[in-house]
Amino acid sequence: MIKKKRVSFIVCLLVMMPSSMLLAEQDKIRGKVLKIDGDVEIVDEKGDKRAVDKIDEPLHEMDTIVTREGAHVVVQFDDGALSVLDEKSRLRVEKTSWFSYLGGKVYFTFNKLFGESRHVKTRAATIGIRGTTFIISENPERDGESIALKEGLLQIQSTGPAFEIHRQKTLDEFEQYKLERQQSQAALQDEFDRYRQQTMKEFVEYRRDFTLQPNRVISLSGYRVDETAMSADNEKDFVLFETVAEEMIKNFRDKTEESDR
Repeated sequence: MIKKKRVSFIVCLLVMMPSSMLLAEQDKIRGKVLKIDGDVEIVDEKGDKRAVDKIDEPLHEMDTIVTREGAHVVVQFDDGALSVLDEKSRLRVEKTSWFSYLGGKVYFTFNKLFGESRHVKTRAATIGIRGTTFIISENPERDGESIALKEGLLQIQSTGPAFEIHRQKTLDEFEQYKLERQQSQAALQDEFDRYRQQTMKEFVEYRRDFTLQPNRVISLSGYRVDETAMSADNEKDFVLFETVAEEMIKNFRDKTEESDR
């Protein structure tokens, strides 16, 4: 009788094992592919590669998404994030709420989430995120990366020493308008030029973390940070990404708004 019970117990374990393994595997699923255009592959944590040739391809913890020349991919994650990878880009999906940017140009939009913030790691910084939209891209001229923020706020924290932050103080739009009007008065021209030079002066500070505001761009070179206003080229990048994934981004944001109500 005892032997029969032992046999029954072992059989139950064998039957249950595949189910438990499947559940463990599902627990590691971080997201899925929504759209593919071109040659895209996924590299798992062991280094094994698989081509992405269908939508709904699952993304697991520690998978790295890779796009080849001319390719794009749109992916949605389990923690309220949607991302579009441009050609020749790489993004590693880590534990929930963590990503690592590894190269190329990547668009992110995150829904609003109360509680723990989400994070994207780069070589020099950890980016703390709450509902926001931004692009990270390589900056070959500075051997670093650039971050352009469209909406929301980003908390930028150094992964090493304090950042050396270079900013230009720009004129308030209304003040600029008034001063430009004054340029027509020859007597005030020299005074205006001196004032403009003073207000465009570069300011440098040293901090381990800072907050990036909307419509601003930072370029990281090591731990030097250059912050400027968003340019026409930056705005064009957002338009291109949002055209590639227009319907998916709209659906993503619609669902976010519904959940916020």
